[in-house]
Amino acid sequence: MTSFLKLAGKNIFRHRTRSFLTMLGIAASVGVLFAVLSFNQGFNAGLSQELERTGLHFMIVPSGCAHEVAALVLHGAVIPKFLDTGVMEHVTVTEGIALATPILVAQLPDQQRGRIDLIYGVDMPVLTAIKPGWDISGKIPEHPHEVLLGYEVAQHDNLKPGDHFSSPAQGVDLVVAGIVGLTGSQDDAFVYLPIETAQSLLGSPNAATAIGVKGMDPSSIGAITDDLTSVVPGIQIVTMGEVMNSISNLAASARALSLSIVLIAILISAVGVMNSILMAVFERTQEIGMMRAVGASRWDIFRIILNETTILALCGGMVGIVLSTLGARLIEAFVRSVMPFVPSGDLIRFDPVTALGSVAFIFVIGVCAGIYPAVKAAKINPVEAIKG
Repeated sequence: MTSFLKLAGKNIFRHRTRSFLTMLGIAASVGVLFAVLSFNQGFNAGLSQELERTGLHFMIVPSGCAHEVAALVLHGAVIPKFLDTGVMEHVTVTEGIALATPILVAQLPDQQRGRIDLIYGVDMPVLTAIKPGWDISGKIPEHPHEVLLGYEVAQHDNLKPGDHFSSPAQGVDLVVAGIVGLTGSQDDAFVYLPIETAQSLLGSPNAATAIGVKGMDPSSIGAITDDLTSVVPGIQIVTMGEVMNSISNLAASARALSLSIVLIAILISAVGVMNSILMAVFERTQEIGMMRAVGASRWDIFRIILNETTILALCGGMVGIVLSTLGARLIEAFVRSVMPFVPSGDLIRFDPVTALGSVAFIFVIGVCAGIYPAVKAAKINPVEAIKG
């Protein structure tokens, strides 16, 4: 067996450029396949962590699109419709609710600085409950004129706790109470302040984008949402599970397209392998005929040619995994630029099972692509081959 592998390896090195290009095509296919599969795993895990970090079980919003609600929950998207905070009266008297807070997310133009601030109004006493993963330097705002800055906002304006944060509203001066540590998510771009202050700045005293609710017992969420829906008209209740399904459905189409492209690339690589090995067989017709003449069986010839495809597929597959792992951050940056939502954190990580599965898949494809050239070589007539 070892002698057959050595002979196959020598045959590959006879045409280094052609073998290298064939291997490069395999590596590209396997690298993209591994990246897509790894990203899919990381996306689902990251999405679950994002939802857990909200500390909420469901959101009450104006009737509308579930995708908008998902965007609000996960990265503070601005929803054009407001909810009257009078709904809180019905929420607070509903049995089984441990926590409920109105949330107001909005854009606030600042003409003096020529930019738009993203504000996030919320009841400050419950902020740690709905954002349990935050690392805050300073303190959570305790007074109406205090704000909590996201990491990016604080870095952009070079602010620290105790500094003044100029509000776009004339005559209002806000003080930085604390700064949220880097989260790597959209939370870094917001200015957090008491909801009453946010409502005052917007000139909408009873407005809320949503009401976040946490139940005492997760198993009773269905009964709570049914009670609220029957009592309060014109609202939509979306659970965290529904948010996850909504985001997953949005990402599924992108993943399906990516996998389709990967399969096409793998098919092209398989054709490349077949073409490369077939050309090698044609070029070595006389050599193969001589081997047959001195005693090599058809099975021996078949094994040598098949070993060549195996070496190309395995080496190309391993190179593809290495390149994909090294370029993971670049791939993630590209995906984040084209997808509407991607969870924070490193999503493409080396997973031995996924890597082995990707290499095994391309190995099977390579073997299948090499069967025809191997059969072709095994059928060569030694007498005719030697005659040329």
